[in-house]
Amino acid sequence: MKINRLPSEIFNRIAAGEVVESPSSIVKELVENSIDAGATEISVSIKGGGIDYLRVVDNGGGIAFEDMPTAFLPHATSKIKSIDDLDSIATLGFRGEALPSIAAVADVTMTSRTQDSEMGGEIVYQNGRLVSHEECGAKFGTAVTVVKLFDRIPARKKFLAKPSREEAKIFALIEHLVLSNPEVIFKFDSESKKFASSGEGLKSAVFAVYGDNVIKNTVKVELDEPPVKIEGYTCVPSFTKPSKNYQNIIINGRYVESADISYAVYSVYMPYLMKRQYPLFVLHLTMPYDMVDVNVHPSKLQVKFADTVMIKSLVARAIKNAVMPRLTDAKHLTDEDFSERVVDRDFGKAAHTLRSFFDTVSKPSGELEPPPVTASRFTINGVAETPQTDNNELTIAAASEPSTSAVYADVYDTVAEYSPTEMLIPTECKYVGKLFNTYLIMERGDNCYFIDQHAAHEKILYDALLSDYEKKRLKTQPLILPFVFDVSPIDAELINENLEHFADCGFEIAPFGDCTFTLSQVPYECSGIDFKSFVSDLLLLVNSREKSPMVLKERLMQSACKAAVKGEIDDLSQSEIEALLTEMTARGITLFCPHGRPIAVAFTKKEIEKWFKRIV
Repeated sequence: MKINRLPSEIFNRIAAGEVVESPSSIVKELVENSIDAGATEISVSIKGGGIDYLRVVDNGGGIAFEDMPTAFLPHATSKIKSIDDLDSIATLGFRGEALPSIAAVADVTMTSRTQDSEMGGEIVYQNGRLVSHEECGAKFGTAVTVVKLFDRIPARKKFLAKPSREEAKIFALIEHLVLSNPEVIFKFDSESKKFASSGEGLKSAVFAVYGDNVIKNTVKVELDEPPVKIEGYTCVPSFTKPSKNYQNIIINGRYVESADISYAVYSVYMPYLMKRQYPLFVLHLTMPYDMVDVNVHPSKLQVKFADTVMIKSLVARAIKNAVMPRLTDAKHLTDEDFSERVVDRDFGKAAHTLRSFFDTVSKPSGELEPPPVTASRFTINGVAETPQTDNNELTIAAASEPSTSAVYADVYDTVAEYSPTEMLIPTECKYVGKLFNTYLIMERGDNCYFIDQHAAHEKILYDALLSDYEKKRLKTQPLILPFVFDVSPIDAELINENLEHFADCGFEIAPFGDCTFTLSQVPYECSGIDFKSFVSDLLLLVNSREKSPMVLKERLMQSACKAAVKGEIDDLSQSEIEALLTEMTARGITLFCPHGRPIAVAFTKKEIEKWFKRIV
């Protein structure tokens, strides 16, 4: 077997596969080079999501004219000189792979001028080859322009997301860079977005990224126990987020991901968090460079600690010291406290309240405003258990056959001895009591049934919602006050892509700013839904691997059905229990809820008598 030495254009392209995954990875490498060069102002401009055009300009130290070709050679770097330097890396970049990797997959033009030079230089690479290198007039600092990304590698280009998604990834990266380098002025410009930070410190950076409402709901974190120092901001316990995208860990000025640190923070908040809610925090950790290894992967996102247990302990203590005075207050907050927020994060604009938004979208005069959503638990033959006004009447068809829609595919698992289509007719049973305020106990002949009230009601809501959707007679109810929620830039792009699917399922969601949305209408069957929990589920849905419209709508309906009565929480009256059992009979529901859990479990008299050794 003959061993071949690969030419530079091949191994540069191979290296680019790890370093250059998308336009955002190019921005990351170029901006980090700017920061390492001592830049105090960095500007990023993109077109077509960074695929067509990308430019990074800084006011850093610049590159000498004679060194410019060397900068594009593999493993050429000014950051380290010997192997010992790997144990004390103080710069963001150090591998010397970025520029040659970028030049291997795009056309690159760099202009640069050092502080002690009268002239600058320009160097141009196309398809990995040097095209020109000559002196020119230039400002102090460096400007790199990248165009035609992956144009000559169609196999790579087809795996890029659409431009709006790539732009969202770049903007999310810019936010991380702003929070990691609060003393640097950042400017971002695209066809759809403009952004700027002031470079006046961490508080200013948090304001630039998240807005004034977050500043008002965070507390300062400070812990100095040499050789480790921790500082930053973390949210009060009542101000949490539906995803982990608001968690920022910066170690020695480098934005990283660390499950250990994230869990250390989460452990403090855990007793006070609602389900699928996560704390927002921005933490800067400063420690000796030999205590953390950043040389794990070319992306430099993953790190390893010399003493993980100590770091986790210090982080948990820092967070606990910051939020402990607010933990007692969190228990007294209501849902209204969560929804009263300023929703406009743009610079130079007056903040708009939810009330002003509602005024702009209210119905024309002469039409009735919709009443506030109330949790109508059960509806039997068109008569709701809780009183409703005339314009909220809901009619449900009589007993119908279970749906044969593909939505039911793979929903059911073998959880009990029943088949997915087996049915229980509660009205043929005798109700004898309730256990743990959760399970209804029924008796029929020699059989005893335990019915999970939440699972049963959830299935009723799901079947009703699915039936209405399939028959195109979906009933919705507007909210008097829209529920407003904020998401990350990437989540915002995903939600925008699926607005039509949400509307098909009865959820009217609309953009209200770059990363803010309003939920103003819900399916009638789900009027008792917890909005914060629903938004958490929504983000899980749009980030799931399975993105087909049918599956998305199925999962959306399943999440919506969490408006069902809760076990151990909702104490049903006798009339409500009778209504639930009658509705189960009328709808002929199967013995499994939409999530595959059993609705009812049966025991025979013979089995029970064996428990007490009445029979052998």
